Amino acid sequence: MPDKLGWLRLTAPILGRYPALSYPLAAIVGAIGWQVRRDTRGMIVRNMLPFCGGNVAAAKREARLTYRNLARYWADLFSLPYRDLASLERDHLSIVHPEHLAPLAAPGPVMIVSAHMGNPELCLQALTARGRTFHALVENIKPKEFGDELLRLRRSGGGEFHPATLGGVKACLAALKEGGVVGLLADRDLQGTGICLPLAGRRVHLPRGPWEIARRADALVIPAFARRSWRDQFAVTIEEPFRVPKTADAEADIRCAATRFAGLLEGHIRRHPGQWTVFEDFWKVHGCG
Repeated sequence: MPDKLGWLRLTAPILGRYPALSYPLAAIVGAIGWQVRRDTRGMIVRNMLPFCGGNVAAAKREARLTYRNLARYWADLFSLPYRDLASLERDHLSIVHPEHLAPLAAPGPVMIVSAHMGNPELCLQALTARGRTFHALVENIKPKEFGDELLRLRRSGGGEFHPATLGGVKACLAALKEGGVVGLLADRDLQGTGICLPLAGRRVHLPRGPWEIARRADALVIPAFARRSWRDQFAVTIEEPFRVPKTADAEADIRCAATRFAGLLEGHIRRHPGQWTVFEDFWKVHGCG
């Protein structure tokens, strides 16, 4: 029987070519996962609770949507090599505050910072049709062969994806110093070096890396948050761009930027908790203070 990598190589080309099949199938897989994965189900409900005001019924409803959206993410990924990226933004994205994307038309380093909501990867791919390619950091998936296959699928859309390692960080810094675009997620502290900040009435470590990189490269930060409306249709809210302060106190500058992003993140998750596809015990893993 094929292992995890074997199943990926077997199913991705088939499902990727037939989205009319893969998206309904993903919804079914998500519904089954919700029913049978009782341990994970409880964990996701706990993740939702602070954003749902402690309402258990609402948290369960949003957690069920999270399962479905995670399954749809895989349908997005499988379909990426077969998509017409030139029409992706026009046909699949509704952009709120598109005027905030104006810096993409001008030279200079830009960092698009997002979270595990909707599908930030696919939405970032759509923006390449505006004439700017990008580099992005993603979680360093193990085993390596499986992670490499995921990178190959992600790169098929034209962007350059790097695992979140020292080498990946250096590649993103180099791209910014050349005036390029970099995409990063800032809602999970994968490196364990984060800043302790308030979020939804609790305190958690949020990553410092995006803000350190943006500060070093003097990059303009564009916060972007995606929401899946149906299958592969998304609403993407582009928040007001800003720069990380650059004073004599680097730590205070980084904390300032991270705090600003945390406020935006909390607002978006509170409005659409089921769009936040984080499958770990978030408050336990990242809790602090």
